[in-house]
Amino acid sequence: MKKTLFTPIVFIALLLLLVSAGCSLGGSSPAEESADTPALEAAPTATEIPTLPAEEPAAQEPTPLPPTEAPAPTDIPPEESEQPEVELNPCSDEICLENGSFFLSRPVAPPGRNTIDTSYRFGDYRQSTRLAHRGVDFLNSTGTSVVAAADGVVVVAGDDLNIPYGPRVNYYGNLVILEHDLPGYPDPVFTLYSQLSEVLVEEGDAVAVGQEIGLVGMSGVVPGSTLHFEVRVGENSYLEARNPELWLEHLSNEKGQALGALAGRVIDDQGVYLPVENIVIEQLAGPGLPAIDQFYLTTYEKKELRGQSPWYESFAISDLPPGGYQITFMLNGLQQKEVEVEPGMLTLVTFLIE
Repeated sequence: MKKTLFTPIVFIALLLLLVSAGCSLGGSSPAEESADTPALEAAPTATEIPTLPAEEPAAQEPTPLPPTEAPAPTDIPPEESEQPEVELNPCSDEICLENGSFFLSRPVAPPGRNTIDTSYRFGDYRQSTRLAHRGVDFLNSTGTSVVAAADGVVVVAGDDLNIPYGPRVNYYGNLVILEHDLPGYPDPVFTLYSQLSEVLVEEGDAVAVGQEIGLVGMSGVVPGSTLHFEVRVGENSYLEARNPELWLEHLSNEKGQALGALAGRVIDDQGVYLPVENIVIEQLAGPGLPAIDQFYLTTYEKKELRGQSPWYESFAISDLPPGGYQITFMLNGLQQKEVEVEPGMLTLVTFLIE
């Protein structure tokens, strides 16, 4: 009987001792843990294992670098991103073929005459005015409709009785000046329409290409009824005039084929522009055949008109039928070149006089 009772009692006692020992080894209060196990706090737990350093490079790679290390496309220097092709010297060879700057429509509405008066070209000098021509003329009857050569804004509408838009007051008479934003040009381009009998727009008006802006007249210093037309580049200044023949759209021949233009410069080996009084341009028919037609030019009379951007020319002519041409003049001997004029294109030729 004693043997039977002793065994369970001993077993229970041993079990209680084991449970008590287990609690002493594995359990402690937060205060005891912080006081008795400082080394365990310094050791990282499983959630504190520093795995980020291995991932940081991948996470940082897409981050944009500072502009000084990797410039964005918008940081391209202005001279590279904004330099228009038309502002560069277009022709470093003896003869070049260019698309030209033919952005402007003819400023006379049909059925008016929209051909240029070839008896008084850009740069020609007349003793009566003692001035070189800064534009071209369209001979039309008084009252013929004058239209905008391109979309733009009216910057001048009225007359020049008090404000000189040219060499002196009352030079242009009734006039309109438009400002345009043309493709390829960072600076504005201005067109001037003068000698008008009537002005039909007001300063600040926005106008569309082909919109009527005035009527042909004979105000100012003009001997007859005509439209005087100018192109100014960069600023609205008489000194910034360019040859309109190199800006106006081409006319077409009877077959509907666009005409072309020819421009040239005559320079010495120092790059100085030389004057030539008589340049003969012959339209060739073929070997041994007489010329189809002949045109007579001079270099621009005023030296400040020669060599201006974008084409750096000192003489020019437009509305030429496509085909072969011969240019001839005398300067330090006979100077002669044959060139080809293409439909709707500009042929540029350089004469280097040594």
